Amino acid sequence: MSDSSATAMSSLLAVQKGSAAQLSLPSTFGTASRASRALRETVSALPVEGRMLCASDVLPLPDAAYMLQSLYADVECFTGFRKPFEKACIKLWAKGDLPTQHILPRRRVVVFNTMGLMEVIFNRPVDILRKLFDGNTLRSQIEEFFNRFGAGEAAAMCLMIAAKLLYAEDSLISNSVSEKAAEAFEDPGLVGMPQIAGTTALSNTRTQAGGFSMGQVVQEAEPLFSGAYEGLCLCSSRLLYPIWEFPIMVIRRPAGTNKCEDGVIVCRLSAGAMEILESKIHSLETFLRSRRNKRRGLYGYVAGLGDSGSILYKTGPIIGPGGHSNGRSPYNSQIQDMDPADKSASNKKPRLLYTSAELAAMEVRAMECLRRLLRRSGEALFLLQLICQHNVARLAQTLGNDLHKKLVQLTFHQLVCSEDGDQLAMCLISALMEYYIGPEGRGTVEEISTKLKEGCPSYFNESDYKYYLAVECLERAASMANNPDERDILARDAFNLLTKIPESADLSAICKRFENLRFYEAVVRLPLQKAQALDSNADITNGQIDPRHHDTIMLQREQCYEIVMNALRTLKGVGHSRMQSADKSSGVATAVDPASRTKYIKQILQLSVQWPDTVFHEHLYKTLIELGLENELLEYGGSDLASFLQSAGRKHQEEVRAVSSVTSGAAKLHDLSAPILTSQTKYLELLARYYVRKGERIAAARMFLILAERQCSNSEEVPTLDKRYEYLRDAVLQAKSAGIEADSSRKPIDSSTVDLLEGKLTVLRFQMQIKQELELMTARVENISSSSESPSGLFPRDNILADAEAAKAAKDKAKELSLNLKSITQLYNDYAVPFELWEVCLFFVHSFAVSQ
Repeated sequence: MSDSSATAMSSLLAVQKGSAAQLSLPSTFGTASRASRALRETVSALPVEGRMLCASDVLPLPDAAYMLQSLYADVECFTGFRKPFEKACIKLWAKGDLPTQHILPRRRVVVFNTMGLMEVIFNRPVDILRKLFDGNTLRSQIEEFFNRFGAGEAAAMCLMIAAKLLYAEDSLISNSVSEKAAEAFEDPGLVGMPQIAGTTALSNTRTQAGGFSMGQVVQEAEPLFSGAYEGLCLCSSRLLYPIWEFPIMVIRRPAGTNKCEDGVIVCRLSAGAMEILESKIHSLETFLRSRRNKRRGLYGYVAGLGDSGSILYKTGPIIGPGGHSNGRSPYNSQIQDMDPADKSASNKKPRLLYTSAELAAMEVRAMECLRRLLRRSGEALFLLQLICQHNVARLAQTLGNDLHKKLVQLTFHQLVCSEDGDQLAMCLISALMEYYIGPEGRGTVEEISTKLKEGCPSYFNESDYKYYLAVECLERAASMANNPDERDILARDAFNLLTKIPESADLSAICKRFENLRFYEAVVRLPLQKAQALDSNADITNGQIDPRHHDTIMLQREQCYEIVMNALRTLKGVGHSRMQSADKSSGVATAVDPASRTKYIKQILQLSVQWPDTVFHEHLYKTLIELGLENELLEYGGSDLASFLQSAGRKHQEEVRAVSSVTSGAAKLHDLSAPILTSQTKYLELLARYYVRKGERIAAARMFLILAERQCSNSEEVPTLDKRYEYLRDAVLQAKSAGIEADSSRKPIDSSTVDLLEGKLTVLRFQMQIKQELELMTARVENISSSSESPSGLFPRDNILADAEAAKAAKDKAKELSLNLKSITQLYNDYAVPFELWEVCLFFVHSFAVSQ
C-alpha cells in the first residue's frame, strides 16, 4: 500500500504472521525451555521510489501449483478450494513461513509505480539461516537465531538446509553450508541435551541464607528430548501432514452420478506430488542414516559409551551412571559440567529415574524410530508411483470386493503401519507381476523386480523376487507343451528358486502349476519344507510345543500336507473336475493314462516316505486308505507304517511285535477282551497284510487271530462266522508257512502255535455246524406252524420240533453263536447236548480222541 504523503517517495508495507518464538523462561542456549508462540504480526516498511500504483503476487508455475493443490486439496485450509491451482498457494502462504517453507518458494511481489516495475522477494526464516551459514557469521548470531525461533524450529530449519529439502528453485545449497547446518543440528550448545522435565524448576528452589521456602509441587519425571529431536519431529510431520490421515485412493465418477460401481478408482495424489514428496523424505532419511553411520552427534556420544547395538535397540543393559567416554565430544562437557551449588542440591534430591547417558540413549532410539518411519513412508510413496504408472483401476480389478473396499478406504498411515496396508500392497504387487509375466505381459520379472527391490525393499524383498521369477518360469514352461525337455528344465529352475523361500510362497497356487506340469517332486517337497519351517525345532513331533500355539501351528502344517493329498486325489480322480475348474489360470492338465497315473502315484509316495516327518506320514497313510490305495500303501509305505497301523487299528492295545521264534506261542496268542471298532478293523487287516508282505508270518498269524476273535461293543458291527473262519484259516496258513521257512533255514520253531490255531479252526467249524443245525430247527418249526398239514412220522424228534418254546430257544442260541467264538466246552454243554445234536457230539468225541 502507499501512504498519503505528498512526497515523491512511497512505502511498501508488508504485514505477515510473526514466526519468532517467545520463550516462557529465561535460559541458556544449551538448556533452552520449550517456546510458546503468541499470535502476532510483524509489519515491514520498504521505501519505494516514485508513487506506487499497484502490487501483485508472482504465483508459482502451473505444474508446481497443481502439485501443491494435489497435496493439500483435502487439508482443512483447502477444503472446497479447487481452481485455479495457482491461487491455492496464497492460502498456504497465509499459514505462515514455518509450516510451508519446505514446500513453497519464497514469496515474490511485483510492484508497479511511476518509476517502473520492481520485484520484491521476501526471505523466509530458513533463508536467513542459510545466509548466516554462508558467511563468516559469529556464533552469537547463530545463538540469537536459535533463541528467537526456538531450538526445535531452528533445528528443523537446519535439517532442511542439511538435507536440502527446500523448494526446487531454492535448493542450490553448497556443501559447506549444508555441513555447517548439520553441525548446528548436532551442537548441544544450540539444540540442548535431553533431560527430565521439571528438573530446572527443582534446581531453582534454593533460598537465600536464612530464608525459608515452602518448596514447589514436584512434577512427574518425564524425559524431555533436545531441540534436535523436536526439529526432526517438526520436519517429518510437515512432510507427512498433507497425506498421513487421508485416503490414498478415490473413486472418480462421471458427472451426475454417485454410484460407486459407476466410478473408476484412481490415486488421490498426482504423480508429480508423490515424486517430490518421496524425494524430500528420502533425502531426509538419507541424511539421518549418514549421520548415524558416521556416529555424529548423539549417535557418536551413545556409541562411545559402549555397545551401540544394545543402546540403540535395547538388546543389552542400559548404560549406568558409571559409563563414560574418553572422546572429545561436545556432549561430554554438556553432561558433566555442573555448578557446585547444583551438585550440592542434587545430592539432597532423590536419585533421578534416568541418568544423562540413559536419556541420550532414549533420544537416539526415538530418532532411529523416526528415521525408519521416514524410510517406510518413502518406500510407500515409491510403490504408489509405480502402481499408478500401470493403471491403478486395472490392477484394482484383480482384487476381491472386500479388498477393493479396503483399498478405497486405506489411508497413507495404514499403508505404512498396518497389516491391512501390507496385505493390500502385496495384492497390488501380485497384480502388477501378473501384468508382466502373463500372456500379454509387457516386460520381464527382472525389470520390474529391480525397481521394487531398489525403491521399496520393505514391501518387496528378495523372497518375493525369487517367487515371481519362479512363476515366470512356470508360465514359460506351460507354453512348452511340444518341448518336454525345455519344459522340465524350466520347472526345475522354478523349483530350485522356491526351495530357498518355501515359507513365503503361496504354495496352494504354485503347486497346482507344478501338478499340471507333472513335476511332482515340487508338489511334495515344497509343502513339506514349508511345514518344516513352521516347526523348525520339531517341537510338535517331540511333544515340546507350547499348548497355546499347538493348534495354530498344527493347522498350518495340515494345510501344507493337504496340498500333497489333493495331488493324490486328483490322480485318483476324486474331485478331479472340481479342481480343474478351480484352476483355469494355471492351465488345465492333460488327461493321464492309467500307466502314467500309477507311475505318478508311485513317485509321490516314494518322495513322501523319504521325508522324515511322522505327522505327515500319518496324514499320507490315512489318505491312501481313504482313496483305496491299500496295495500302494503296503508296497511303498515307510518303516513307520507298522506302528501307524498298530496305533490306529487297536488303541489301548499292547504293541504287536514280530516274533522270530515262538517258544511260548500259546501265551503270546491270548485273546484280548478289549472291543475293536469296525473302523479299526481295516487298519488291523492292513497290518496283517503288511506282515505277510514283509515275511513276518507269526506276527501276521497273530493279527489274523485277533481279527477272528475280536469283540464288538455293537452287535451290528459283529463279523460273520464265515469272516471269522477266513481270518483263522489265514492265521493257520501263515503259521504253517512260518514252520516251513524255519525248516528250510534250520531254525525250528515250536509247533504248538500251529496246533493251537488248527484247534481253534476246528472248534469254529463245529460252531458253524451247530449254528446251521439250530437255524434249520427254527426254520422247520416256522414251516410246520404256518402249514395246515400234520407232520409226518419220519422224524424221531417231532415232539421237540413242535414245541414253539424250544424253537425260540434254538433261535436265540443261534444268534448267540453268531456274536463271538465259543470254546469247545461251551459248544458241547450249552448248545449240542441241550438240543440233542448227537451227531455233532460224536464229532466232538472223535476229534478229541484223534487229537489225543
